[in-house]
Amino acid sequence: MSAKEPGGIRRVTRKDRKRRLETGELIFPPEAEAAPDEPEKPAAPEATDETPADAPVMAAVEPPSVEATPAPVHPGRFPPLAFEPEREPERPRRAPAAAPPRRANSLLPNLISILFIVATLVVAGWFVLVWNNPYTPLNPFPPYTPLPLIITTTPLPAPPTLSPTPAPPTPSLTFTPLPVEAFATAAPFPFALVETGVVYTPNGNGEGCAWASLAGSVTDVSGAPLDGYQVRVSGEGLEQTVFTGAALTYGPGGFELPLGEAPRAAEYSVQLFDPDGAPVSDVYRVLTRADCDGNVAIISFVR
Repeated sequence: MSAKEPGGIRRVTRKDRKRRLETGELIFPPEAEAAPDEPEKPAAPEATDETPADAPVMAAVEPPSVEATPAPVHPGRFPPLAFEPEREPERPRRAPAAAPPRRANSLLPNLISILFIVATLVVAGWFVLVWNNPYTPLNPFPPYTPLPLIITTTPLPAPPTLSPTPAPPTPSLTFTPLPVEAFATAAPFPFALVETGVVYTPNGNGEGCAWASLAGSVTDVSGAPLDGYQVRVSGEGLEQTVFTGAALTYGPGGFELPLGEAPRAAEYSVQLFDPDGAPVSDVYRVLTRADCDGNVAIISFVR
């Protein structure tokens, strides 16, 4: 048996040992309610021979015991849980809508497109112009142009005419003079150069001083133009024929033969032929000038 110490303290001794273990009973009954343990009231100390002499003093010092109020027992096995209101599920936040893309300004691309179209048309026009007229000033690589030749209006001496030579008389018994046959002299050409001769004038087209030519016209006595006649020019390595009526710049029945892109002093021979190719004028020598005020030599034939 255990001995009790003063103050309600129980001492466990060897006597409290169990000789065997009790089995078959649950330590905690399933439906048993856990009742609060009531504090044991300390028993009065027994007066034994073993009680120490200071027992009355300790009894006076120990405070009086107060009965503990048992805690209320809840009817349920577990205490109630705190009520929490059901939360609404959070709605996914929608990302803010992106601002509509700003429309780019279309004025600049349109201007660039128009500029390229205009440039293409200009280049195409320039190409057609250079293709049709390689001698235009807009051609950076013009073809080689022969140097101009100068033609003068000095006529060549006329061929000698046949003059009749009288036959010496033959003596006979009776002198009978023989008639002398007259030879026909060659008739002059129907066309001749006008009295003013060669007229020098500056170029009248857009080429200005970068030009040299031989021009003129062919008319009859009344001034009516004669078209289709051939003007043959030769000299300085050049031999070419132009037709009257092809250059109206110098009036009806006019003609012009370009000689180069710069005035140059040279000598040429000019002769007029009819539409059938028969010569109708003498051969004239024409000199061209090397100055811009007379880079066009004008020769006019009249019948």
